Amino acid sequence: MGGNVDIVEELQRRFRAGDWDGAFALFHPEFSIEQPESLPHGGRHRGPEGMREMTATFASHWTRTISEPVVRGCDDAVVQLTTQTWTSIQTDRSATVDVFELFTFEDGLIREIRVFQQDTHALLGTLGPKMDGGGTGG
Repeated sequence: MGGNVDIVEELQRRFRAGDWDGAFALFHPEFSIEQPESLPHGGRHRGPEGMREMTATFASHWTRTISEPVVRGCDDAVVQLTTQTWTSIQTDRSATVDVFELFTFEDGLIREIRVFQQDTHALLGTLGPKMDGGGTGG
């Protein structure tokens, strides 16, 4: 494969190893990640600090397991597909969905990640009747 696909695969390797600083070194200075607004951690988050805040908000609601990613690239974009099971910390209910991530690059670094969960309604349904989402991205 090579190129940008290798960068995404290296990013995943570093995250799995717990090497957050190493993972963040693969981000462009203007990096952002966008999650669906309907999720508690939704919105556009900028830079490593924004990603840390997004991750903390996610972790206050769910744990998750992630399948081995399928990564494909074309020119200056890479897509990653995983199957993820999110389990609510509050209710212990789970939902399994496919998650599609679109990576774009600038200057050999990850510029943006846009995340698309297959069924946000199912994910929100694990949280119980009082949670309505409404991300506030940074």
